Amino acid sequence: MKHQPVVRAHLGLLLYAVLISTSFPIASFMGSSYSPLWATWGRFTIAAAGFVLLMHHRRQLRWPGWANVGRYSLISLPLTGFFLLMFMAGKTATSLAMGSLSTLIPLCSCLFAWLFWRQVPQRLRLLALCCGVAGALWVLTGGQLHQLGQGGWPPGNSLFVVACLLMGAYPLVLKSLHRGEPMLTVTGWSLITGCLWLSLALALLQPQWAIPTAPQLAAILWLATATTMLTFFLFQSASLVVGGSSANAYSLLTPALVLVINLLEGKPLPSLWVLPGVGLIVMTLLVLLKLDSD
Repeated sequence: MKHQPVVRAHLGLLLYAVLISTSFPIASFMGSSYSPLWATWGRFTIAAAGFVLLMHHRRQLRWPGWANVGRYSLISLPLTGFFLLMFMAGKTATSLAMGSLSTLIPLCSCLFAWLFWRQVPQRLRLLALCCGVAGALWVLTGGQLHQLGQGGWPPGNSLFVVACLLMGAYPLVLKSLHRGEPMLTVTGWSLITGCLWLSLALALLQPQWAIPTAPQLAAILWLATATTMLTFFLFQSASLVVGGSSANAYSLLTPALVLVINLLEGKPLPSLWVLPGVGLIVMTLLVLLKLDSD
């Protein structure tokens, strides 16, 4: 019985990883058919409205003061930049490429903590994260790593690497600027201020509203509710049980999950040469979970 909360936490994190993985096929679809700025603004606006209702329900909705609004605006910058760049990258990057490159995020966070916080990582953890990235690149290229230097690297991939650097910095920014308030409040106001950043960008760059089609609107609604709001609660509740490091490790499953989503969409089977990369990623996840449980 005492293991049930841990089992539920890991099952919740599996669902979290599945939901996050759906972002990349949608970003690839939206990036080639709809304005990235408007798509990100729509996602943030709907999610922010949902968090406002939740904060009101839990009696956490109150004006934080201009100083805290400024602090939340800084917290929201890497988050907003990540999602905006993800849509921009979707114009030329495939969903599998973005899903694979997203495994850089835990490694970037680890390296940033080392560089700026002097938090020396365990050697085995650092090695495991590097192996996870290597496995992701193997999946991305179908085992043909030499393709990366032969025109197999579109501009969208580079954009998404920048996005991963921003998201890797997000935990450090949050740790520096968090003042002990509930994460529901931090996330809600980060989304609200993110909407303000995006509104400013729209006013300067794309003031004419781009009306989404029904499929595009459905995609934005899914991103706002399932991959933003629901994943927030899955991640927060599970990380309280198994720890934030173990929770973050589940993002390493993204390349394999994107492969499954692509198959469900009717895309052709990948080469069997992707299997060693998938195996390496799963082994990396197991090593990280073991390190956190010791």
